[in-house]
Amino acid sequence: MKFINRIVLGLTLGLSLISCETHSSDNGDLDNWWYLRQVDDIEAGTSESVATKKIFWSYIGNLMQTEGGGKNKHLYRFEHKGGTLRVYEPRAHSRNKGDTLLWEKDLPTLEPQMLYMKDEGNNTFEETFTVEQLTSSQMILLNEDKSMRLHFTAW
Repeated sequence: MKFINRIVLGLTLGLSLISCETHSSDNGDLDNWWYLRQVDDIEAGTSESVATKKIFWSYIGNLMQTEGGGKNKHLYRFEHKGGTLRVYEPRAHSRNKGDTLLWEKDLPTLEPQMLYMKDEGNNTFEETFTVEQLTSSQMILLNEDKSMRLHFTAW
């Protein structure tokens, strides 16, 4: 009887593990809450501390969220490949209204969170960054036109 109970228990555990679906991310150190602490204006040769604005970017799976800077939360899709980070499909973070897509007239609401998206055609808004540094505690991004460098600390 003990032998049969062990077999049944083993089969039950085995089948329950097989039925569990796991989702993992290939984002590595990017999956985190990031606190924007400094913005470098490369053209002007200046740096500004933005720590008091409490701007956060967070990543999980294929979603990015921004908040702070005195503005509402926003959601985006993103791709992190090699040394680039492409942020696209901006949405207003509003679960009650279904996280609606932003249009060109809405893009200035992203600027306090340091995103300056451009229309890539057919109302497809995106911004691409070069990932200059990414560790579990620090991230540095350079915008596409190389005019702004963003310094983040893991939160």
